[in-house]
Amino acid sequence: MLEMVAEADVELGVQASDWEDAIRKSARHLLETDKIEERYITAMIDAVHRVGPYIVLGNHVALAHARPECGVKEMSICFTVLDPPVPFGSEKFDPVALVITLAAVDSNSHLELMSELAGILMAEENVENLVASRTPAEFLQKLTLMKED
Repeated sequence: MLEMVAEADVELGVQASDWEDAIRKSARHLLETDKIEERYITAMIDAVHRVGPYIVLGNHVALAHARPECGVKEMSICFTVLDPPVPFGSEKFDPVALVITLAAVDSNSHLELMSELAGILMAEENVENLVASRTPAEFLQKLTLMKED
């Protein structure tokens, strides 16, 4: 499913003032392309306020998401590299350098994608290589090669 990711779905060098700003900026592309509603961004931020930084998966990666009924229009994903990285409140995995924003339309359609990402992101050197990308094309090329390994 990573084949559905295009260069437009990757943004590098994003500066954010804090984790809330990082989520807003990481979701901006999905909002502008009408894949989500504004309320989806609010729901992602509210969930972290309620539960804590559960979206920080490890290796300086956060998976921003909320429930499909909170404003998802179309299954989509985008990748945002923060420069500099931003603390999300996770003692073990801060600061976050890569925010993956996921908009799933139901509870099952994104599972294959999540499995692919988990295999890639478990290796810290993969995250470091992705974050070091200089262009969206380079990021996607690395992501594709990591999937094949």
